[in-house]
Amino acid sequence: MGHLFDKIMDVLQLIVLIGSVLTLAKTAVKVAKTPEKSQNDRIRALEIRVDKIAERLEDGDRHFTMIDDGTVITQQCILAMMDALINGDNTTELKAKRDLMQTYLLKRGIK
Repeated sequence: MGHLFDKIMDVLQLIVLIGSVLTLAKTAVKVAKTPEKSQNDRIRALEIRVDKIAERLEDGDRHFTMIDDGTVITQQCILAMMDALINGDNTTELKAKRDLMQTYLLKRGIK
């Protein structure tokens, strides 16, 4: 009878050992995946930040394009005024540049 009891105890110990190994393996997998989750969260946050920066850059590019357009028109108007002052009578070009400036300012909602 003692021999049978030892065999049953051996089987029970083996079952407990297998359960412990499975629990340990499950814990190891969970610990191994934790950095992956935190890295994914960090990458997601960085992607959102990069998207916001890219959007700001696009807004800046549009802004600088509008400034460049305004600068060109302003320079054309100044040149027309200089021509009118030098030539004394170049009102056709001066009126055309005035109309161009008015159109530009109306589009911008300034005037």
